[in-house]
Formats: sequence, structure tokens, C-alpha cells
Amino acid sequence: MTEQPQGRYRTQGEKGKPNTAFVEVGRIGLEISEQEYRDHGYEPAFDTLPWKINYCPVDEKRDKR
Repeated sequence: MTEQPQGRYRTQGEKGKPNTAFVEVGRIGLEISEQEYRDHGYEPAFDTLPWKINYCPVDEKRDKR
């Protein structure tokens, strides 16, 4: 069974660059543009992802218990 991609946090683009989202698929992580994230319909919704500065992966591990 393939794991579904999961958005973890978003980063605000600087100097005209687009906003991005960090997505994990299993143990692989990649950063993609906001538009690509939206186009693929990844979850959770881009607007609900925490900003990178506020991201705490420890909280996610607690939620999985």
C-alpha cells in the first residue's frame, strides 16, 4: 500500500518567488510550490498548513498516539 502525500508546513516566498509547501510521502520529503500543492489536491488544505516558523513535528507525533 502506497502512503498518501501529507503536507507538513508552508513557507512564504521571498523576492517574488512563490510560496512553497513541504510534503512527506512515507520517509521522503520534498518542497513544492503552492500552486503544485493545490493542483494535486494534497491534504491538509494549503491555507491550513502551519507556517514553517510555527511548525513543530513533535506535536504531530503526539497526535498519532
